[in-house]
Amino acid sequence: MTKDKKTIILAIITTLSIYVALPAKAQQASFFLSPGSGSFKRGDNFSVEVRVNTDGGPINAAQATIYFPVEKLEVLDVSKKESVFRFWPEEPTFSNSSGKVSFSGGLPTPGFTGIGKIITINFEAEKEGPISLHLGEARILADDPKATDILVFIKEAKFSIQKPTPFETEDEISADKPPSSPKISCLTHPDQEEWYNNNNPLFQWKLTPDITKVSFVLDRDPNTTPDTESEGKINTKIYENVKDGIWYFHLKIANEFGWSEPTHQKIKIDNRPPRPFEIIVDNAGDSTNPNPDLYFDTDDETSGINYYKLKIGEGDFFYLMQAEVNPFSLPFQYPGRHPVVARALDKAGNAVESKTVLDVEPIESPKITLFPEKYVAGEQTLYIEGTAPPEVKIIIFLDKDSQKVKEWSTVSNKQGEWSFSTRELIPSGIYYLIVKAKDNRGVESNISDSYKVEVLLSGISFGPFIISFRNLLFLLILVLLIGVLLVGYFIFKNYQTKKIIQKETKDAKESVQRGFEDLRKRIEKSLRMFDAKPEFSEQEKKVYEDLKNFLKEIEKSIEKEIQDIENIEKGLK
Repeated sequence: MTKDKKTIILAIITTLSIYVALPAKAQQASFFLSPGSGSFKRGDNFSVEVRVNTDGGPINAAQATIYFPVEKLEVLDVSKKESVFRFWPEEPTFSNSSGKVSFSGGLPTPGFTGIGKIITINFEAEKEGPISLHLGEARILADDPKATDILVFIKEAKFSIQKPTPFETEDEISADKPPSSPKISCLTHPDQEEWYNNNNPLFQWKLTPDITKVSFVLDRDPNTTPDTESEGKINTKIYENVKDGIWYFHLKIANEFGWSEPTHQKIKIDNRPPRPFEIIVDNAGDSTNPNPDLYFDTDDETSGINYYKLKIGEGDFFYLMQAEVNPFSLPFQYPGRHPVVARALDKAGNAVESKTVLDVEPIESPKITLFPEKYVAGEQTLYIEGTAPPEVKIIIFLDKDSQKVKEWSTVSNKQGEWSFSTRELIPSGIYYLIVKAKDNRGVESNISDSYKVEVLLSGISFGPFIISFRNLLFLLILVLLIGVLLVGYFIFKNYQTKKIIQKETKDAKESVQRGFEDLRKRIEKSLRMFDAKPEFSEQEKKVYEDLKNFLKEIEKSIEKEIQDIENIEKGLK
């Protein structure tokens, strides 16, 4: 955005702020917490009321969430006693784990008018330190036909939790001299440098028995010394409806020997919210811009703006410092209406909020100009074409029974034309074609009109797997071919095996026959040697007979083995 454009927008904001700062006729309601400030000790129980101010007009409903620090506070209970509301769509609830108290209440016409209590939250102080109570998700609805949300101002609360003080002995009484300067504690404004929206400050101090006079004054001079006119022997002073600004409480005390030196306690009060403001949305002249700039600004006469809080749509509030606005570039927003709430908070916890609605329009929807009313999956090509804005992504959906079955994408050309084709197999049924566009910024269009497509499957479905008849035939032929090859391979291997066995059998037969002939020759040679001798000894005769018998047995065994080998040869032929 140019510098001149920014200057013009800021000038518009300033002009609007001047006008809205004037007395307005519109009803402006507010939430506030009471007390808005205070000081407590660890272990103390204290109550905070959520109150409403209707600005003189009637309301009939309100809701809010109060956030508290879980490490420092614990909610004991939430009470509806003496509430201005009688009906509770959402009963007051609390969670000490998430640090939330929420409610939603109301009452019928004529509603409630004035300042009233909604709920009372009872806390226990758990840990020392500063504490802030914040309001969020807040609405106040006017008693009108539109139930207008008239919440404009919010007052949050700030407290201080201190360590428990040990048992304190009474201060020593001054001996023959005026008392020392008294110590002042302001329970409602414990930190002298902090701003508070409580305009009813409460001061306390201790008095020893010898004190006879007390003098004090509240003014804007840091160095005032109270006069010597006693206000009575009191140790507490509360002021009501003190005007905004920086004030000083001055205190001195006296005994019979004279007055002490004064003590000064500063308090800073800001009971008014920042000036009302408007939110300006700058989409750079493009109604489809998903990242428009927001311009909003205001000021606070007394304590000054502390920070802003921004909420977009149904999201949570997030914090923005002053340097982060004017402009604040919104994160990506999808097409549609997005409520925007900006809240400005001053340093005392007073808040004013402004609301607007951000409209992000979708880009132009694509159109389908050509598609098949019937598609035979497995035989045909599914072809679709259409028109769209130039060079955008086209997302194509194939739906059945309102469920997405397929999603494809393509891109339109510079002339805004697009096409898509696929031969995917899709189960039979009635489907609907829908398309939408998405540009390079991420902005989408609305979906197009839907077109009915009847799908006929030329194939067989096996659960999630689909096979076309053509692919099925090819698969069967492939399986048959593989089967034939395997059978041929086994026949060939069997033939080779038989050949090898036949050869081995023949070799074995010949080897056995040769071995037996050689053995027979040797035995017969030995027998002839015995036959040549005229006489045998008994031992030689026994050997002779054993050799003849052995030869006969060997011959029978060899003949049997050769017969078995010949039978194997016959079986292999």
